[in-house]
Parts: sequence; C-alpha cells; structure tokens
Amino acid sequence: MKPIKHRPKVRRWKEETSQGEAWCYSVYCQCGQEFDEHYAKQLADNDRLRHLSEVAPPPAERCRDPKRHRCQPHDRCPVCADQLPLPGFEGLEATV
Repeated sequence: MKPIKHRPKVRRWKEETSQGEAWCYSVYCQCGQEFDEHYAKQLADNDRLRHLSEVAPPPAERCRDPKRHRCQPHDRCPVCADQLPLPGFEGLEATV
C-alpha cells in the first residue's frame, strides 16, 4: 500500500452569518482528517501546521536533503530512511 502524502491546504468560502457575509476558512488534507471551520485564516493555518507536525515521521526517517530527493520535510524519505549507518556510528541517533 502506498503511503499517504499529507498536503494540507487552507480553503476559504463565503458563509452567511447573522451579521452578513463572512469568509470561512478550513483545512483540507488528502488523508481525510476533519478540521474545524474558522473565521480567521491564521487559526486555520495553525491547524495546518499542527497537522504536519503530528504526521511527521521520526527524525531518523526524515529527509536530510529534501530539494535533491524531491520530497517534503514532513514526508518519509525512502532514500534517507533506508540508509545503513556508517561503521562506528551504529549507536548514534539521527538529529535534525
């Protein structure tokens, strides 16, 4: 099964309120997680960043060179994650 790529986007639309029309913001992600609706874009953007931090893989599986490997920092990198440690460095944890 192919892993889900999380690409959350903030979407906006007009909504009728008791005081007239207002912009409403929400986050949409391909993983299907539900997000709250907000009247402030900053709150929706905070939801997006929180979601990315929740789904990020452990530091050892994150990409060390996202530009060259063409992946996002919050995705699991198949190149970096499957590398064997160098001799003598087996006990060290990856740091970001």
